[in-house]
Amino acid sequence: MVFLFIMWIILIVTLVIITAKIEVKIVNLVMNSQIEEHIPNGFEIIIKLKIFENIPILKFTLNKNKVKKIQQSLKMNEKVKQLEKDILENKNKFDKKMVQGLKEFSKNIYIEKLDLEIEFGTENAFLTSMLVAFFSSILSIVFSKIRVREKNIVYEIEPVYRNENSIKIEISGIFQIKLIHIINTIYVLNKKGGRKNHERTSNRRSYDYSYE
Repeated sequence: MVFLFIMWIILIVTLVIITAKIEVKIVNLVMNSQIEEHIPNGFEIIIKLKIFENIPILKFTLNKNKVKKIQQSLKMNEKVKQLEKDILENKNKFDKKMVQGLKEFSKNIYIEKLDLEIEFGTENAFLTSMLVAFFSSILSIVFSKIRVREKNIVYEIEPVYRNENSIKIEISGIFQIKLIHIINTIYVLNKKGGRKNHERTSNRRSYDYSYE
């Protein structure tokens, strides 16, 4: 009887992990290089943990006031300052880890809805036109690789001809990723990191980056 009970618990936990997903809803996120106030009123990030596809069990909402409180607490946190110092001292390694993480996540992100507007300008009108065309192509390629609900995806890049360097990004959307994919990404990154560390200690430096 106890054995059967344990098996049922294991089965339920397994099903929860397999079906669980994290949903992130972004509302009115604006990034503008021309203004100091980067967090607009009405901004929200709503994070939900759902099991069995659509049953929410946890919810966290991040808004303008909460972001400011977090920023203030982080500035006074000695551990965060030490982390920033460590990141700066190992910037190349950190950047490489970030790129690897984004690549792994991008394979499994599902875009339920997206409204993206970008205004971009430089001091040179010709360069602005070229860069806008380039970034438009990049976005088309990115969205072709990521799983999306195409009817709910709207994006636009507009050139700004004001003879100054500026960028404004407005984004709202709903993004989903399964918990099992997050666990797998963490495992893959740790595995790669462990392999590299092993290769360095083996003194075979000519093969350190043979898999990159």
